Amino acid sequence: MIKQITLAITILATAALSAQPLALSLKEAQELAIDSSYAMRNAVYDIENAKREVKEVLAIGLPQVSAAAEYNRFLQIPVQLIPAEFLGGDAGDFAEVQFGVEHNLTGSITASQLVFDGTYLVGLKASKTYLELSRNAKNKTEAEIRVAVAQAYYTVLVADENLRILQENIKSVAKTLSDTEALFDNGLTEEQDVDQLTLNRNQIQINIDNTEKYQTVARQMLNYVLGISLERETILTDRIDDLVALNNNPEYLLAAPNLATHPDLMLARTNLMVQNHMLKGDQAAYYPSLNLFLTHRQNAQRDRFNFTETGEPWFPSTILGVNLTVPIFSSFQKNYKVQRARIEIDRAEMNLAQTQENLALGVTSARSEYENALKTWNNQKESMALAKRINERTRIKYTEGISSSFELNVSETQLLNEQSRYIDAALKLLTAKQELDKAYNIF
Repeated sequence: MIKQITLAITILATAALSAQPLALSLKEAQELAIDSSYAMRNAVYDIENAKREVKEVLAIGLPQVSAAAEYNRFLQIPVQLIPAEFLGGDAGDFAEVQFGVEHNLTGSITASQLVFDGTYLVGLKASKTYLELSRNAKNKTEAEIRVAVAQAYYTVLVADENLRILQENIKSVAKTLSDTEALFDNGLTEEQDVDQLTLNRNQIQINIDNTEKYQTVARQMLNYVLGISLERETILTDRIDDLVALNNNPEYLLAAPNLATHPDLMLARTNLMVQNHMLKGDQAAYYPSLNLFLTHRQNAQRDRFNFTETGEPWFPSTILGVNLTVPIFSSFQKNYKVQRARIEIDRAEMNLAQTQENLALGVTSARSEYENALKTWNNQKESMALAKRINERTRIKYTEGISSSFELNVSETQLLNEQSRYIDAALKLLTAKQELDKAYNIF
């Protein structure tokens, strides 16, 4: 009963904890994804699998012990022919005799030890290199996850900011519409002004509805990248303006990239090592192999099935030996495998050189993208400020009867467009900075 109560309390506590909102900064979100995302968990499985493979290969060269049992029942005991004169018969005749009994049981145990096998030694080194390859793949996955989390995090912030801007705009338009309707009721303005503002309000409301749906999808996408339930509520503690301020650094363009330990380069180098091991393994197939073995057998022969009874005789035999295998001719199969392995080494060397060039080109491209995004953001920030001032002045003129509803509509649309462009420019700047981090191999 106590165990059941404890289990129920644990389940309720876990459910309550999972129902609580999860507050995350960008850095915290990235660390969470590294621990719980599907991609990272899969990479960890690969490493654990590679570790077991190393041990599996190592065990091949350790002592092996096996046991076997064989039971035979002769439904018809074989007949042998022997000279009849052995049994007192006439010379030249043969007598039919049966050797053996109906029931035979043999039990054996064999211990073997690999003394030398070139392919085993190379395979052991290759398995360790494969483990290193899995670890390098995990590092690459971690870098990709950081970028993916940042992109998903930024997308949610942009959706939130767009929604906030639209909600502020619709409040402003609704107030202007209310004032205009009052003026129209008093005959101080035209119905067209009311219709124009109503049209603006409806369009903004449509944008709000669409943005809310997009916001829901963006949040679920972030949860998916983090590796948590899609329904889990998350609170993003970083603001888009704060992140832009942190990533707004022209001097970062001059930073020195850390390409020597870049995951892509490490993977290419490790793959070349793997291909070299493959070549050595194929070459080692030409070498002889030597095994030592010890086998002990116990054999019982009965004319009836009484092997479980004590006191009946068992006949032992013990063999100590070596097994030497020398490859002589395989119709050039081994030769072709070696040739293929050399081709794969050439391919791996080419891929390594290509990776080095790609990384250098990636740095140049990422720097250019970041520089352009930085300039665009600065220009767009200034344009948004200008559009805001124009809208404020136009609104004042409209309430004073100096400007028309058409001019107010133009300024409202212009401000909304510039605000959207500013948010888009901020997103591109943050994304460009994240890509430059990835190119620099700096996180």
